[in-house]
Amino acid sequence: MDPREFQKLAIKLVKGDSPAEFRSAVSRAYYSVFNVGVELMKEMGFQISESPSGHGELEHRLSNSKHIDLEKVGSQLGDLRSRRIQADYRLERREVERRKNAQAIVQQASSMIMVLDRCCTGLDRPKVIEGIREYLGKLSQRH
Repeated sequence: MDPREFQKLAIKLVKGDSPAEFRSAVSRAYYSVFNVGVELMKEMGFQISESPSGHGELEHRLSNSKHIDLEKVGSQLGDLRSRRIQADYRLERREVERRKNAQAIVQQASSMIMVLDRCCTGLDRPKVIEGIREYLGKLSQRH
């Protein structure tokens, strides 16, 4: 399945009118960005753990890619994950139930996917691969 389908669903859900739809839109938006990122990492030869630690691994690889746009996406992904946790588990947190907030989160996810696709499949791909390899090399020297 193409993980971008989750983003299409998020766009539909955010047009709804219930808290459940808005919360689900935020969750689907996060998982769309996350899974697109994982897919692109694998295509570039980098594995991401299938355990819960994979979420942090992706954030750190993007944030340390030496590509300014991907570094920003890495930071945004951490923020988006926090919103997803609020949407899925923190039912007392009502801000993700507001249409305007959910719409902004879903729009941000769309932008993040566009950046991931552009940077990881376009002309910058070799630079991204080199930056991530350098980061992983430094990481392995610490352990």
